[in-house]
Amino acid sequence: MPQPTAQVEPKKKRKRGWLIGAAVLVVLLAGAVAGQLLRPVPDPTMRLTVASTHTFAGSKPALPFPVQGQSAIWVDGLGTMGSSGPTTPTPTASVAKTMTAYVYLRSHPLQNGQPGPTLTVSPEGVAQIPARQRRGESLLGITANQRLTERKALEALMIISANDLAHELAKWDAGTEQAFVAKMNATAKSLGMSNTVYTDPSGYDARTVSTAADQVKLLRAAMKIPAFAETVNKPAYIPDGPGETRHGGNILLGQLGVVGGKTGYTDKAGGNYIFAARKAVGGVNTLIVGAVMGQHSPSAVGAIDVAKRLVAGAETALQPVTIAKPGQKVGEVDDGLGKTTAVTVKSPVTVIGWPGLTVPVKVIGDAPHQAAQGERVGTVSTGAGKVPLVLETALEKPALTARLIRLQ
Repeated sequence: MPQPTAQVEPKKKRKRGWLIGAAVLVVLLAGAVAGQLLRPVPDPTMRLTVASTHTFAGSKPALPFPVQGQSAIWVDGLGTMGSSGPTTPTPTASVAKTMTAYVYLRSHPLQNGQPGPTLTVSPEGVAQIPARQRRGESLLGITANQRLTERKALEALMIISANDLAHELAKWDAGTEQAFVAKMNATAKSLGMSNTVYTDPSGYDARTVSTAADQVKLLRAAMKIPAFAETVNKPAYIPDGPGETRHGGNILLGQLGVVGGKTGYTDKAGGNYIFAARKAVGGVNTLIVGAVMGQHSPSAVGAIDVAKRLVAGAETALQPVTIAKPGQKVGEVDDGLGKTTAVTVKSPVTVIGWPGLTVPVKVIGDAPHQAAQGERVGTVSTGAGKVPLVLETALEKPALTARLIRLQ
């Protein structure tokens, strides 16, 4: 009779092979699952669901630029509205003191409401007063052993345009005027003021030259320093101790939203004026910065008159357009695995601009992987305006199923 073991053996081998194959498959599947779960999930991204640009209809506004000298006007978040005249450097006169204040405040920050350190004027500075008076320079009139706080020194510099304080601040900061002037020029270079050269801290020297466009760059930077913005928004210098209140030369303060600036005049420079104004346009707080240089006038008032017309023209040209209402969906968060979550705004999304201008609308910020309903997850920027983005519903981490079947 045939032996049965000869037939059973192949069956056992086939069974073992199947079991081994199944075990290998289980291991491979487990590895694949583990691999999918261990892979980092993609970073979520945000995108707009409204138009990414808005173009204002019409032609670019014709602003009342001066027929002489040069000028430029700029709007925060939007860029240059226009300019006029040559771009050759011209003497700045006392407008140079803006850089003196900016450089000094960057090295010696001044907290809100604080007077800052008290400084003693130099014998050299006092000795120079008679010669400065003979030249007709604008002065505080420092005296021997006089002590001034940093705040009062800066106010004298920027409000009554005190040349004596410009030179004292330079020495207080850098030890010598030459060293301070080097800092002024290095700072100008860092701000992209390629047509500017400083030779002194007061601007009395006609070799201190700049352009309207460069001075706009400087004032934009300076207005970001709260102590500077506060100082140039004061119409008068009030001494801490004895002495009379002295009114400043920026007679446009408080008109047309003007919140700061600096005047300058010499026979060689003519009338110069840089200015900053704030205006709410469609609920968007807008900063306008401008400069008028080289006006043929007997004082800085000629430049101020030009600036007044420019500010009025710029403010009239600005227009608001609302592209999304409160509660409206304006974008979405994509978790990278197929799920999106809507983002909305609690306040209107308003674009401001002028005819002929195209303004980009974009999302700022990195979306989180997880966040609660109503939580802020970024900002929609409309150039001059910024509106917070909030989640319409809760943002959840990617589901297990989505992580398992992902291909990316």
